[in-house]
Amino acid sequence: MPPRRSKRHTKIGETVSSKAGNKRKHEESVQEHEEGKPETTTNEHPQKTSKGGRSILDYLLSDEAFNLAYPAIEQGKGETDLPSGQGDKTPPSESAGKRDTSESESAIHYPRDHLTPFQNLVAALILSKPLSHNLGHRTIHTLLNPPFSLRTLSDLDEAGYEGRRKVMWDARTQHKEKTAGQLGDLVEGVRELCGDPGREEDLSDLKGIKEQLEGIKDAKDAQAKLQSLLTEIKGIGPGVVSVFLRRIQGDWEDVFPYIDNRGTKAAVALGLLKEGDGAEDLGHVVNGDRVKMVKLLDVLVGLQLEKKIDEAKKAIEHP
Repeated sequence: MPPRRSKRHTKIGETVSSKAGNKRKHEESVQEHEEGKPETTTNEHPQKTSKGGRSILDYLLSDEAFNLAYPAIEQGKGETDLPSGQGDKTPPSESAGKRDTSESESAIHYPRDHLTPFQNLVAALILSKPLSHNLGHRTIHTLLNPPFSLRTLSDLDEAGYEGRRKVMWDARTQHKEKTAGQLGDLVEGVRELCGDPGREEDLSDLKGIKEQLEGIKDAKDAQAKLQSLLTEIKGIGPGVVSVFLRRIQGDWEDVFPYIDNRGTKAAVALGLLKEGDGAEDLGHVVNGDRVKMVKLLDVLVGLQLEKKIDEAKKAIEHP
């Protein structure tokens, strides 16, 4: 494949949290001196256990925390779309985009279930929109599950603009027409990045993109390279890349560890990280477990967006 043209990088999404300075050495750590108690020193992050004795990490990885961060999806009503006179405001036909799928086909629940790299990219595009937390997840759920089940690049392509637009209308989401168009641009852009646009593959693994990251030893360099590649696709900006990175690090070791500002802010607020800590620090907290890192960040970001940080604090302090 011919080399891609280079592009000047901007910061990735909400940016990777950087350290305020070098890590404090072990001998500089704060030690508590209480009367009648021996002096203690530890290499563990002191924030990993709350004052109430509950493990902060264990709580954040629990179903209790996940359900707090991701409440049941409400059906709701449609929200304002494009201003009057802009875009196609005529509802699509009832049959548009619907596919004959197996009744036994398992539902996909984002972010609880594992998604393919392509599905994560589609989800990142949707979540980067100025939507409510609930609307974004409702749109992803509607897209990936029956009666549409648009789960592969080929599915999205075959649905066409009208089929993708029907998904948006059934999801009662915002930016319906614009998102339907951008999903079409995503299909074409991924085909171009992954090789011959005419080859018959569903491209779910985004292999052609991942291959261009291999051999890059530094995670931040790999993250910057990924941003450079993806932002060549029409409609993909740093915000999409940030959401995608947060999820894809579970599958692609090249870009691990990654954390965005929302995740950092929530981790600090809950006492899991200190001010100035970043992706490497959170990676140490999960002992380098990339799957655990993704789940943890999903919950941290969900709690932040749902404005449930204080409620999570109470659950940690008073189990």
